[in-house]
Amino acid sequence: MKLAKGILSIFLFSLLIASCGNDDDQVTPSTETTSFTITLTNTINFLSSHVFNTPDGASAPGPIPNQGGSYSISFDAAPGSRMSFASMLANSNDWFFANGENGTALFDDDGNPRVGDITADVRLYDAGTEEEDPNTIATAPEGGTNGAPDDDTSVRTQQQDVSNFLTAELSHNNGTFTLKLTRNVEGILTPGLVLVHAQDQPLFTRGEADRGQGLKLLAEAGNPGELHGYITETGTDGAPLRLSAAITPLSPGVVYAFDGDSDPLFTQGQAAKENSGLEELAEAGNNDIIFNYLNDQGLPVAKSNEAGGVGPGGSLTFDIDVPKGYKLGLATMFVQSNDWIITFNNAGAQIFDANGAAQSGTDRSTQLYLFDAGTEMDEAVGFGPNQAPRQADPDSGSADADTNTRRVTEIENVQFNAGTINSLPGVVAREDARGGYNLVEIDIQAR
Repeated sequence: MKLAKGILSIFLFSLLIASCGNDDDQVTPSTETTSFTITLTNTINFLSSHVFNTPDGASAPGPIPNQGGSYSISFDAAPGSRMSFASMLANSNDWFFANGENGTALFDDDGNPRVGDITADVRLYDAGTEEEDPNTIATAPEGGTNGAPDDDTSVRTQQQDVSNFLTAELSHNNGTFTLKLTRNVEGILTPGLVLVHAQDQPLFTRGEADRGQGLKLLAEAGNPGELHGYITETGTDGAPLRLSAAITPLSPGVVYAFDGDSDPLFTQGQAAKENSGLEELAEAGNNDIIFNYLNDQGLPVAKSNEAGGVGPGGSLTFDIDVPKGYKLGLATMFVQSNDWIITFNNAGAQIFDANGAAQSGTDRSTQLYLFDAGTEMDEAVGFGPNQAPRQADPDSGSADADTNTRRVTEIENVQFNAGTINSLPGVVAREDARGGYNLVEIDIQAR
């Protein structure tokens, strides 16, 4: 009888172990659960905006009416970024020059800066905002934005070879690029804008209508002010509403669920928990230890489906089963740092309403913040020799004098020479009304 009871106990224990899955999967709680698919998107895009309006050698802003005249625009950039410019053809209603809808990559795959003639990238576009009429072009007395609306509202290519209008050249010196636009035989170049960005189609999409962000005024009147203002607008806290504070990949991450008052992974204002894996994730993007730590606590946890980091426009995706009433936690590394992570605050994110119904959508994006794990001394973002892309080994770098896990309240934008971006709460959501670093968006979908 004792032997039979022993065999039964082993059998029941085996069933219990099987129901929990293996180390490579999430723990399945015994309570009622809801399946979620979670997508964390790297939304980094606008990086710096530069208005050009004064011709080389001139003392005041103006167009370039004569052959050989030029504009020169200097800007800093880091690998992974692109450059787009826009300048009106003044003797038109709404035609403008741009170096393609996706811009020009500023670095090759080895990180070498692109230099030389890029005129072949440039096209002449019709903005689709004003009908062509010689009496209402910008150079006419009553010109500017006074023309009739265009019957075809799509932005479209007007001419592919623009070498008769202008020459576009890139040079590079000690981290700074210079774009030189020189007028050739035809046309009149106007003031315009250079945008440094990370993703495709930052200003317009061919075949679609103007976005109403200020390109219309640039294309019709040679005035880049409205577009520049849109790109550089600030939120209620004075931080950028659209400009990203840096360009960086996000590391493979974890999502997890808990039902306590405080996140089981870390406590704001305290040192990282020993053996939690927070240090390994924050310094090297290693999500293995943190996964095992949470898994060993019996918490639902899942690694990102992506084994590598994701750059601007890319996403980390997760599939996790969450018991009703549990809150969500998340962690991924800001890779171009020494020990920064993107995560929710200690309270986590509620993903069930008061009635226990699962919630979906992107609203939780504004609950994500940038934290310093307090495990390694900070270096300039994107340049530190002890940061993951450049360090000799995962544990290089000096210990942080402040070991507390804390919000990152400012980022010195050295990569793009854009000054210091201040965000006391460490806001990371794209176009958060408060303004911030504009790094990510999270989409939570119950299945």
